[in-house]
Amino acid sequence: MHKQDHNRQSAGCVLRQGKQMGTRSSIGIKSEDGTVKAIYCHWDGYLEGVGTGLVQNYNTKAQAEELINLGGFSSLHETLEETKAGAYGTESDKARTFGSVTDWVQNFNSGEEYFYLWNYEGKGWTYNNGEMIKFLGIKTESKVA
Repeated sequence: MHKQDHNRQSAGCVLRQGKQMGTRSSIGIKSEDGTVKAIYCHWDGYLEGVGTGLVQNYNTKAQAEELINLGGFSSLHETLEETKAGAYGTESDKARTFGSVTDWVQNFNSGEEYFYLWNYEGKGWTYNNGEMIKFLGIKTESKVA
Protein backbone atom coordinates (compact mmCIF):
# COMPACT_ATOMS: atom_id res chain seq x y z
CA MET A 1 0.00 0.00 0.00
CA HIS A 2 1.28 3.43 -0.90
CA LYS A 3 1.90 5.76 2.03
CA GLN A 4 -0.40 8.46 0.66
CA ASP A 5 -3.22 5.88 0.32
CA HIS A 6 -2.88 4.94 3.95
CA ASN A 7 -3.23 8.54 5.12
CA ARG A 8 -6.05 9.69 2.83
CA GLN A 9 -9.54 10.27 4.19
CA SER A 10 -12.37 9.86 1.70
CA ALA A 11 -16.15 9.91 1.82
CA GLY A 12 -16.11 7.13 -0.77
CA CYS A 13 -14.28 4.54 1.30
CA VAL A 14 -15.82 1.68 3.19
CA LEU A 15 -14.92 0.72 6.75
CA ARG A 16 -14.31 -2.99 7.17
CA GLN A 17 -13.36 -4.29 10.59
CA GLY A 18 -12.25 -0.78 11.57
CA LYS A 19 -10.01 -0.33 8.51
CA GLN A 20 -10.58 2.24 5.79
CA MET A 21 -10.91 0.62 2.36
CA GLY A 22 -10.89 2.23 -1.09
CA THR A 23 -13.02 1.28 -4.07
CA ARG A 24 -10.23 0.41 -6.48
CA SER A 25 -10.48 0.83 -10.21
CA SER A 26 -8.45 0.62 -13.37
CA ILE A 27 -8.73 3.13 -16.20
CA GLY A 28 -7.70 2.17 -19.71
CA ILE A 29 -7.69 3.14 -23.38
CA LYS A 30 -8.31 0.62 -26.14
CA SER A 31 -6.14 1.11 -29.22
CA GLU A 32 -7.13 0.33 -32.80
CA ASP A 33 -5.05 -2.86 -32.64
CA GLY A 34 -7.13 -4.08 -29.67
CA THR A 35 -4.49 -3.58 -26.99
CA VAL A 36 -5.36 -1.75 -23.77
CA LYS A 37 -3.08 0.71 -21.97
CA ALA A 38 -4.24 0.95 -18.34
CA ILE A 39 -3.52 2.51 -14.94
CA TYR A 40 -4.66 2.09 -11.33
CA CYS A 41 -6.82 4.45 -9.24
CA HIS A 42 -7.18 3.65 -5.53
CA TRP A 43 -10.11 5.74 -4.25
CA ASP A 44 -13.77 6.24 -5.22
CA GLY A 45 -13.78 3.81 -8.14
CA TYR A 46 -17.57 3.34 -8.10
CA LEU A 47 -19.72 4.82 -10.91
CA GLU A 48 -20.72 7.96 -8.99
CA GLY A 49 -17.03 8.67 -8.28
CA VAL A 50 -14.51 7.81 -10.99
CA GLY A 51 -17.19 6.94 -13.57
CA THR A 52 -18.91 10.30 -13.37
CA GLY A 53 -15.58 12.14 -13.09
CA LEU A 54 -14.31 10.58 -16.32
CA VAL A 55 -17.47 11.44 -18.25
CA GLN A 56 -17.66 15.01 -16.96
CA ASN A 57 -13.98 15.98 -16.95
CA TYR A 58 -11.99 13.68 -19.28
CA ASN A 59 -14.39 13.06 -22.15
CA THR A 60 -12.12 13.38 -25.18
CA LYS A 61 -9.48 11.02 -26.50
CA ALA A 62 -6.74 13.58 -25.78
CA GLN A 63 -7.89 14.02 -22.17
CA ALA A 64 -8.12 10.25 -21.69
CA GLU A 65 -4.58 9.80 -23.05
CA GLU A 66 -3.19 12.55 -20.80
CA LEU A 67 -4.81 10.89 -17.80
CA ILE A 68 -3.39 7.45 -18.66
CA ASN A 69 0.05 8.95 -19.21
CA LEU A 70 0.11 10.13 -15.57
CA GLY A 71 0.41 6.54 -14.43
CA GLY A 72 -1.39 5.28 -11.32
CA PHE A 73 -2.81 7.75 -8.83
CA SER A 74 -4.69 7.79 -5.55
CA SER A 75 -7.76 9.78 -6.60
CA LEU A 76 -9.35 11.21 -9.75
CA HIS A 77 -10.02 14.97 -9.56
CA GLU A 78 -11.76 17.49 -11.82
CA THR A 79 -8.52 18.68 -13.40
CA LEU A 80 -5.47 16.87 -14.67
CA GLU A 81 -3.25 19.07 -12.47
CA GLU A 82 -5.14 18.07 -9.30
CA THR A 83 -5.06 14.40 -10.29
CA LYS A 84 -1.34 14.64 -11.09
CA ALA A 85 -0.67 15.84 -7.53
CA GLY A 86 -1.84 12.41 -6.33
CA ALA A 87 0.06 10.41 -8.96
CA TYR A 88 2.39 7.84 -7.44
CA GLY A 89 5.22 8.57 -9.87
CA THR A 90 7.02 5.25 -9.44
CA GLU A 91 8.24 2.98 -12.20
CA SER A 92 5.86 0.21 -11.12
CA ASP A 93 2.85 2.54 -11.35
CA LYS A 94 3.36 3.53 -15.00
CA ALA A 95 0.67 2.54 -17.48
CA ARG A 96 0.73 -1.12 -18.46
CA THR A 97 -0.25 -2.55 -21.85
CA PHE A 98 -2.45 -5.64 -22.23
CA GLY A 99 -3.14 -7.68 -25.36
CA SER A 100 -6.93 -7.32 -25.17
CA VAL A 101 -9.80 -6.09 -23.00
CA THR A 102 -10.21 -9.60 -21.58
CA ASP A 103 -6.49 -9.82 -20.80
CA TRP A 104 -6.67 -6.47 -18.95
CA VAL A 105 -9.74 -7.33 -16.85
CA GLN A 106 -8.41 -10.78 -15.94
CA ASN A 107 -4.78 -9.83 -15.28
CA PHE A 108 -4.48 -6.27 -13.91
CA ASN A 109 -4.48 -7.81 -10.41
CA SER A 110 -4.69 -4.86 -8.03
CA GLY A 111 -8.05 -5.77 -6.49
CA GLU A 112 -10.14 -3.60 -8.81
CA GLU A 113 -13.87 -3.48 -8.42
CA TYR A 114 -14.43 -1.38 -11.55
CA PHE A 115 -12.73 -1.08 -14.92
CA TYR A 116 -13.22 2.04 -17.06
CA LEU A 117 -12.33 1.98 -20.73
CA TRP A 118 -12.11 4.72 -23.34
CA ASN A 119 -13.16 3.82 -26.88
CA TYR A 120 -14.64 0.36 -26.45
CA GLU A 121 -16.59 -0.06 -29.71
CA GLY A 122 -16.38 3.73 -30.25
CA LYS A 123 -18.60 4.52 -27.26
CA GLY A 124 -16.46 6.95 -25.25
CA TRP A 125 -16.22 5.87 -21.59
CA THR A 126 -17.59 2.48 -20.67
CA TYR A 127 -17.29 0.43 -17.49
CA ASN A 128 -17.17 -3.12 -16.24
CA ASN A 129 -17.74 -4.24 -12.66
CA GLY A 130 -15.08 -6.95 -12.86
CA GLU A 131 -17.60 -9.80 -13.08
CA MET A 132 -18.25 -9.67 -16.81
CA ILE A 133 -16.36 -8.63 -19.88
CA LYS A 134 -19.26 -6.83 -21.57
CA PHE A 135 -18.81 -3.09 -21.06
CA LEU A 136 -21.86 -0.90 -20.54
CA GLY A 137 -22.00 2.81 -21.42
CA ILE A 138 -21.88 5.37 -18.61
CA LYS A 139 -24.76 7.82 -18.47
CA THR A 140 -24.77 10.96 -16.35
CA GLU A 141 -27.39 13.58 -15.80
CA SER A 142 -26.97 16.75 -17.83
CA LYS A 143 -26.22 19.93 -15.95
CA VAL A 144 -28.86 22.60 -16.45
CA ALA A 145 -27.58 26.17 -16.64
